[in-house]
Amino acid sequence: MFRYWQSLISIVAAAALLAGCGADSSPPDKAEAKAKQTASSGEHRTHPQATEPANQNSTAAGGQHSTGNGQGKTAGDEPASSRPTTSLSYQKGKQIVTGTATLTVSDNQHFSLYVLDGWTLDAEEPNADVLLHGKTFARIRLLHDKEIDYEQLAKEHAQAVNISAARRQAAQLPAPFQDAVWYTAQADGVTVHVIASAQPSPLLLTVHAPDGEDALGAVLAMVATLQRQ
Repeated sequence: MFRYWQSLISIVAAAALLAGCGADSSPPDKAEAKAKQTASSGEHRTHPQATEPANQNSTAAGGQHSTGNGQGKTAGDEPASSRPTTSLSYQKGKQIVTGTATLTVSDNQHFSLYVLDGWTLDAEEPNADVLLHGKTFARIRLLHDKEIDYEQLAKEHAQAVNISAARRQAAQLPAPFQDAVWYTAQADGVTVHVIASAQPSPLLLTVHAPDGEDALGAVLAMVATLQRQ
């Protein structure tokens, strides 16, 4: 009888031991499965986060490209708009010369005129612009007074160069200067032409050129195209 109970106790203990071992082994299996599932889910969740910086980089690159195009335009990559040109004919010595002139605007006295190739128009002071060509220059002063004594104005400026300044016949000048007042004076190897004219706009024109250089015709051809802005 004792052996019977001893055997029964041994069987129960063995069964309990086996059950305990099974219980101990199942949680790690479940934990491992859950860990794998969690890891798998974590990988799926991290993919959008991994691609997000790539999208940001792509957007940034597109922005830089667009900005680069904008800078190219502001840097002057686009061709500048061409200004109007025309042909001007004028007398130089005994010859008639024709040259190309480009429309140029003065922001100093607010007028425009066509400037022959080789000449430039520059602001000299608030009330004067100069046409320049080598050692020759012509000063343009627009007049604003309603009543102007063109005779007195031209004479005073010419005599300031040389008291022996001579009055010339303006009828020899091209249009629109044939009704102007014209004086010439010489000083220090330079010939100065002083022209006070109501056309093409009230102005005082003084042309300084080395002796022997005939620049008056070219200057008058340019000034004849003057228009106030």
